[in-house]
Amino acid sequence: MRRQSRNSYMSDNQLNKSQRTVDSLKLLQDWSKWLIGLEAIVCMSLWPKLAAKPAPSVLMYAGWMMFWASIIIAAILLLAISFFVRRVDTSADRDMKKVWVMVGLQYACFLAGLFCFALHLILIWSSE
Repeated sequence: MRRQSRNSYMSDNQLNKSQRTVDSLKLLQDWSKWLIGLEAIVCMSLWPKLAAKPAPSVLMYAGWMMFWASIIIAAILLLAISFFVRRVDTSADRDMKKVWVMVGLQYACFLAGLFCFALHLILIWSSE
């Protein structure tokens, strides 16, 4: 009886861990969708300024490209999440490491884009 309860506890613990992993991936998926939408709106609204003459600063182009890189990484992450959820019971720990690498890259590109836009604004304000 004692052995059965220990095995039952371990399987319940594993199920709880799997469920927490799936819930975490769902939240991350929602956040990535929101971030893609936000960045796509920013990129579309900036395109007329980037295509206009005279050409804007390199920082504007760099920020725009960093946002697109973040969008592409987020799209890959969304595809990976759907794949990782299917095999959460067999390789959750290894898959979560891959997820966090992609999340880190996504945020690095997003923050680099924000930095480029902010620096561009600072340079404009300081030159006036």
